[in-house]
Amino acid sequence: MNEKVSVVIPVYNGEKYIRNSIKSALEQTYPNVEVIVIDDASYDKTREIVLKEFGDSVIYYRNERNKERSFSRNKGFELSSGTYVFFLDADDEWEKDYIKESVEFLKHYDIVYSFPRTFINKNSSIIRKSKKYIPKDLGELILGGMVGYPSATAFRREKFLRYREDIVMREDWEIFIRAFLGNLKIKVIDNDKVRIREHSHRTSRSYEFYNATKKVFLEYRYKIPTEYYPYFAFHFAEVAMRFGKAAEGWKILIPVLIKKPDILKNHRRFLSILKRGWRFKL
Repeated sequence: MNEKVSVVIPVYNGEKYIRNSIKSALEQTYPNVEVIVIDDASYDKTREIVLKEFGDSVIYYRNERNKERSFSRNKGFELSSGTYVFFLDADDEWEKDYIKESVEFLKHYDIVYSFPRTFINKNSSIIRKSKKYIPKDLGELILGGMVGYPSATAFRREKFLRYREDIVMREDWEIFIRAFLGNLKIKVIDNDKVRIREHSHRTSRSYEFYNATKKVFLEYRYKIPTEYYPYFAFHFAEVAMRFGKAAEGWKILIPVLIKKPDILKNHRRFLSILKRGWRFKL
């Protein structure tokens, strides 16, 4: 018997991409899937598209007002009934066997993360494939900020920690930090089944991304195991530099480099600091 899988799709003004997102969930090869769409008070044609084109194929719920994506994901979880709960952003897509492959791991782990490598454009055409190296050490991977995409994240129902609603961005990274520090069993798989859409409105380009990263850094900086702090601090320093906060970034990074200079043996980290380490914004 195939245990039920719930797919939660939060959406806000997602008329451009919501069709593809829902279709990629409904067309999974796994046979027992419920799809829950949480409309975060959209004012475009999202509601019309979901109800007219998908009808009883999905569970549709509309927030009374805009409450942000963490609330919507948590609300979707509350309305779900699956043994396993998957999250899919309204602008992303899955390969058809994504759920089937992930469930095999969820039978043995609390959280499964499918490392995203495929990035698509507005027409769902592939624009690039990431060749990023995945550290074998789970602590380095998670605390170094290399995980987070909700569209690549699935939980055993009883292990879902809920997304922090007081963190508008980086809530996807924070939940993995909490899970790691709480000793949950986390599996990262490199099967390239998640398609992340790139566009100008992705939140990683917003200045709020920096603010949220700083909030998470300040909250957890003294809770991170000593051996993983350099990766945690490097990630914040890198984000700070990306947003023109080079002085702040170097203030965090220099003590790390003194204690662990080999962190820059990773060519991606070295090139990132070389590129961003001189961005000063008043």
